[in-house]
Amino acid sequence: MVPSFYALPMFQRKYGIQLPNGDWTIEAKWQTAFLVGTPIGRITGALGVGMLSDRFGRKMVTIAALVLMSGVTFIVFFATGKEMLCAGWIISGVIWGVFNTMAPTYASEMCPIKLRAFLSAAINLSWVIGQLVSTGVVTGTSTREDIWAYRIPLAVQWAFPAILVPALLFAPESPWWLLQKGRIEDARKTLTRLVDPKKVDVDLYLDYIVQTDREEVVSGSFKDCFKGSDLRRTEIGAMAFSIQVLCGANIINFFAYFFQLTGVPQDMIFKLTVGLSGLAFVSTALSSIPIARYGRRAIFLTGLTVMATVLFIMGILGCIDTKGSSWGTAILLYIWTGTYDMTVGPVAFVIVSETSSMRLRSKTVAISAITVSVFALVFNIAVPYMLNEAEADIKGKVGFVFGPLCIISLIWTYFRLPELKGLSYMEIDRLFESGIKARDFKEARSKDTYIEEY
Repeated sequence: MVPSFYALPMFQRKYGIQLPNGDWTIEAKWQTAFLVGTPIGRITGALGVGMLSDRFGRKMVTIAALVLMSGVTFIVFFATGKEMLCAGWIISGVIWGVFNTMAPTYASEMCPIKLRAFLSAAINLSWVIGQLVSTGVVTGTSTREDIWAYRIPLAVQWAFPAILVPALLFAPESPWWLLQKGRIEDARKTLTRLVDPKKVDVDLYLDYIVQTDREEVVSGSFKDCFKGSDLRRTEIGAMAFSIQVLCGANIINFFAYFFQLTGVPQDMIFKLTVGLSGLAFVSTALSSIPIARYGRRAIFLTGLTVMATVLFIMGILGCIDTKGSSWGTAILLYIWTGTYDMTVGPVAFVIVSETSSMRLRSKTVAISAITVSVFALVFNIAVPYMLNEAEADIKGKVGFVFGPLCIISLIWTYFRLPELKGLSYMEIDRLFESGIKARDFKEARSKDTYIEEY
């Protein structure tokens, strides 16, 4: 939502400067300051959430973060200056770091193999829904000529905790975490709520969780994520998340501002942005089809190939300063968005959820979140200077920046990303411990260790 404000006239006048031609803009240094707070905060949040969730549980940490989010919203809503606004978004970033780590951890521990990928992919859908709601609200208030043009979108943030906190109070705690804490009866009660005891042997599944946990002999500290086979698993999780940024996801944050810079008429900017958010929602919802039919590797490779092509074409159009090239760039952004949200966007969450070992899950996810936040920090600093009309002003040529990074990501995926579709956590543990090549995972699936998870 934050970058959308950069194209909002009232926000520009409140926090920006006037250019020689009479237009208003947010200075590149403040565009950067408003955005770097998010990854810095997410890094801080991710560092602490792994230890907190292992001590207090996935459910309670998430509820606490939502309550804190409600309080922090007061800071950004009533901000009287750029410094206060920036501070509020930094604190918000800490809480977003909690969500970014807890969501894939909780999803991977609560559902069976057959639903694991869909629930993990739905995490991306939740982000997209947030973007759609915020973009719709910003579009609706963009014509206002008072401070409520940007205050109303900020106020909408209070609605989500008000809905989610009561819902989470009735949600079960992770049975994996309960067993690790020795709370066997509580874990049995949770599983009884999640499955039909007439169809699933709860005690057998509890034994499976215990056996999987015993086979992971590490102590569960952050340093263990960089030892033995867990180093490889940490690499895969960190890269899967980071590729979301490397393939150009930062452009998503600047859609409205990007359209403005490329010459799209002002009255069409937010309409196009809402359309993009709607496309992202539909694409993420439809991603369940390829996730069900194809492997993670195939989806990643296909998505990165299409996005790399789109980014290079966008860079070429950026060299042509015509009205047609501006609309051509807009069309390419639609193609990129549809591809991203059907492939790399949701599947990255699936990969991170599946790759980490059970005992190190929250910490591996935290490290992955920290890694992608570092990349996001770099691009949140660089992209405003790339796009700002008072700085580099490269417009569509930004495709030449992300296109090569997309190719590098494609090469990594081919050589390093294993196929984990349909594997139990015990099978995944043993395959990583065997040290086989990523491309051989699918063929090396161990039939005798497979267990049909509920």
